[in-house]
Amino acid sequence: MFDVVIAGAGPAGMNAGLVLGRVRRQVLLADAGAPRNSSSRSMHGMLSRDGADPAEVRRVARAELGGYPSVQVRDVAVVSAASSGEGFEVTLADGTTALARRLLLATGVTDELPPVEGLAKAAGAGRNGRRAWRPRRGRHRPGATVR
Repeated sequence: MFDVVIAGAGPAGMNAGLVLGRVRRQVLLADAGAPRNSSSRSMHGMLSRDGADPAEVRRVARAELGGYPSVQVRDVAVVSAASSGEGFEVTLADGTTALARRLLLATGVTDELPPVEGLAKAAGAGRNGRRAWRPRRGRHRPGATVR
């Protein structure tokens, strides 16, 4: 039985796995493999990683998690979870199940873009391939243009 199953391996899920691994909790971190920021050139709002490439942040985070033997990272989505005795029974997309005392949902959000031609491709890229938001005279200006 795991102490915690974490559904979602974005920044929040991986950070939770790191903290729990440091205190030797048995953790299953389930990564569905569809990061929201996959089309972005950079990510923001993360201490010491502001402006970093999201794929590189994921690679480094996974490597760091590898240093904690109590944390198991699996490339599989959580498809359901139900209360079960002392905790939760979690069903994964590959058909396996895991039992855990706690379940942490770190699945983030999903962008539901309007059906505008070219918008999905441009989302995250920003105007002229630059950052999507950039400070200017103390204000932030939106920076995505669909052509």
